[in-house]
Amino acid sequence: MLMSVPNAAGSGESLSPALRRAAGPSGLAGLVQATAPQEAPPPRGLPTLPTQVQTPAAREPGRQENLGRLQQGLDYLDRLGESLQALKQDLGRSLAGLPVPPAALEGRLESLRQQWQQRPQRAAGMVDGQLQAASPDAPARQRFKLRGLDLAVLEQGGRETLRLQLPGQATADGRAAQIAVTLDGEGSPQQLQALARALGPAGLQVQAQGGELLFSVAEAQWPALRDGLTLRGEGRRFPGGQALRAPLETPPEALQPQRWSLDDATGQRRALGELLQAQPRLAQARTQLQTQLQDLDAAVPATVSAAQAGRLADDLERALQDGGYAGVGALLPALRGLHKDRVRQLLG
Repeated sequence: MLMSVPNAAGSGESLSPALRRAAGPSGLAGLVQATAPQEAPPPRGLPTLPTQVQTPAAREPGRQENLGRLQQGLDYLDRLGESLQALKQDLGRSLAGLPVPPAALEGRLESLRQQWQQRPQRAAGMVDGQLQAASPDAPARQRFKLRGLDLAVLEQGGRETLRLQLPGQATADGRAAQIAVTLDGEGSPQQLQALARALGPAGLQVQAQGGELLFSVAEAQWPALRDGLTLRGEGRRFPGGQALRAPLETPPEALQPQRWSLDDATGQRRALGELLQAQPRLAQARTQLQTQLQDLDAAVPATVSAAQAGRLADDLERALQDGGYAGVGALLPALRGLHKDRVRQLLG
């Protein structure tokens, strides 16, 4: 068992579990090699570290940020899953007639409400409102429909130009940015392509889903779009004259704890039903994020084998046990300034 290193890294946690995971390019060997002073040889009794454990791909711009976002998304799902399971168990006991204090149920529910409300920030954009996994290259998006605009409307005859004014975006002269798209009833595929081309530069996407048009926008843009998107037509499909607030509809979220009431058995059953539907979605999203994380790690080949990393961990453990204060002190410059989250990210 390794002794705890003094709080040079700001965490004070035991190194032993982390050392045992140092089997790849993000392991402790690379961490120490990258941060330890290079001009001084290691004191007697400490193992010699490999001279190169990370490839250029490991230092690729944005890679560590993507790793961090994926790990943050997984951490959020784990915490959310724990809350779902705890509330589900208490609801099951209550519905079975076992004693569960009302205050305990309400406390579980309030905790879940807060976690779900904080999802966009806590999950780092890796989980959307439908409990679907996103990716670092394509963060979570908000889906919505624009009432009155569907495939049937696109196919209506008559030429008409729709003008959408986007909140939070402005032209070079300071005026609100507008998108204009002309519909002429040539057929839904052509009209859909024209609409997608017009909306794309503003970060909006559109696709056909059955007979509906499903739009989406990055979650960070959604509040402004929801509260300020205006639309003006020419009197055929949409009213002309002054631009009107666009009527937007969003699909129900996978969890709606803000609407739950646990005061009676009916409300408890409704909440329990939603919990049971959400848990498989959460498990699937977690699997997808975990796969992305593993793929990102596998994309960087290690220059130190698993066996070498294991021997290094064993040697370092023995050195710390037998070397006394001098051996421990030799590691402090390498660990100084490394925070707990950074160590976990590199060793994860």
